[in-house]
Amino acid sequence: MEFLQSKQMTLDGSYQFSLGLFENSQLQGVMLYEDALWESKMLQKKVMNVKLLAANSTGQLKQLFQALYSVRQMDETDFVFVRVPAEDIGAVHVIQQQPSSYFVGSLLKLVNTPSPYEKTPPFFELVQPEPGDTEEICQLASDAFAKSRYFHDPFLSREAANKIFQEWTRNNLSGRADINIAAKYNGEMIGYLQGLSKGDEYVLDLMAVKPGYEGKRVAFHLLAHLIEQPETLKHKTVTAGTQLHNVRAIRLYERMGFTAVQSYYNYHIWPGKKAK
Repeated sequence: MEFLQSKQMTLDGSYQFSLGLFENSQLQGVMLYEDALWESKMLQKKVMNVKLLAANSTGQLKQLFQALYSVRQMDETDFVFVRVPAEDIGAVHVIQQQPSSYFVGSLLKLVNTPSPYEKTPPFFELVQPEPGDTEEICQLASDAFAKSRYFHDPFLSREAANKIFQEWTRNNLSGRADINIAAKYNGEMIGYLQGLSKGDEYVLDLMAVKPGYEGKRVAFHLLAHLIEQPETLKHKTVTAGTQLHNVRAIRLYERMGFTAVQSYYNYHIWPGKKAK
């Protein structure tokens, strides 16, 4: 699309729906979005994700969101997820002005070039999970991701947010993830990591450590084990993401050679709700 090329923007993946803003037969703004089918099923709500948005001015971007509101209210959409680069102050301001728009956290993307680490052996085992480990691993996901956007939404319960990550973990164990690593100590599950291969990039998808074992290098050894896998070393980069206020995670990644490359702000927009 020429409009996106003119703004040096590319779309990662596909989309279902689009909104375009035209003035004098010229495209001035565009929004691409899709149904979030899995989230909708998990939350028992109609959820949509904005994949890309761009406009020539903040006023035109505001018109796009007004159109989105009208369409989604008629369609009885519960909420729309929007992620924007933190440096795009104009877009952030427009989204924050929308009725029933909620800031639900942030994302910091970090990258590293895979290479082996010097380290002492851990006090625990790093193993591939067995089928009988599934429920114990999924239980670790409960409250492990409390800094995520689902926990910051005033219209989503803690139970619903936990369900998202427990089922996300279960799907990864059932074959979605390219690698699953479990940390076990005396037969007890104390941590897990799940990763995905995406072209030249290996993505750390989910990682959790059992309460009481934080600060004991469990996360370090899980991540090092992932990075040192022969399959991972074939990739150009390893990518991780965490919230901007998750200082402990950011320090770990930086100590392991990761570099921050982009930060984002996350918003949930509820077209049919009155602002709390």
